[in-house]
Amino acid sequence: MANNEKLNNDTLSSALMSATYSAIGNHKNINEDSIKACPDIGLWLVADGMSGHEGGAIASQFAVNCIESAVSKGVCLVDAIIQAHEGVCQLATSFNGKEGMATTIVAVQIKKTEFEVAWVGDSRAYLFERDTLTQLSHDHTVVQQLIDQGDINEQQARIHPQRNLLRQALGGKTLPQVDSINGQLDKGILLLCTDGLSTELTDDKITSILLQSNDLSWKAENLVNKVLNLEGKDNISVLLIQQVL
Repeated sequence: MANNEKLNNDTLSSALMSATYSAIGNHKNINEDSIKACPDIGLWLVADGMSGHEGGAIASQFAVNCIESAVSKGVCLVDAIIQAHEGVCQLATSFNGKEGMATTIVAVQIKKTEFEVAWVGDSRAYLFERDTLTQLSHDHTVVQQLIDQGDINEQQARIHPQRNLLRQALGGKTLPQVDSINGQLDKGILLLCTDGLSTELTDDKITSILLQSNDLSWKAENLVNKVLNLEGKDNISVLLIQQVL
């Protein structure tokens, strides 16, 4: 796969439209992010795998597939994520050289106008509504814990040497805490992304791009391209979801 090869996809259900865009980034050889849109069951997922040697890509793809399968059988979103964690742990021991692989996850399930977002790690969910961007998820990272404790601020977190250190992930040594939040989508846009986007673009920069067009695919592509133009080093993945008016 070429260094700047990208993946994009548009999905339309009876009431919701989604657009995805993903790129390897400028300093990676493989894209370990996974995106999955399952409009038939009102489910969308973004995962960021880790461990290298393709282990992260396997972990992230396995996680999104596992969660889709569980939710399609009626399992609630949080329990489906726990099942994915257990599956990644088992998978790690069955692939030589890939022990220790893990992945973040951020997922949203939408029923009519109500949504539930659930996550583990530092892949994020935002709600863009009335020209305002609100972060819904709360990172499971060392620097976020330092922010919560009042030891550092948001600006210091962006350059902190431990800014990429996760406190928990699917496939980790301990059972992860799956956090979740509920809300109303109404006329807003849900944005799910890996940290390849959120560590490079401030909320103001994300907002400025979301305001520039009514085309959901354009928004997704240009968010990723903005990071690439800034020499973003990590994989970058974006998923946008909006009601069809």
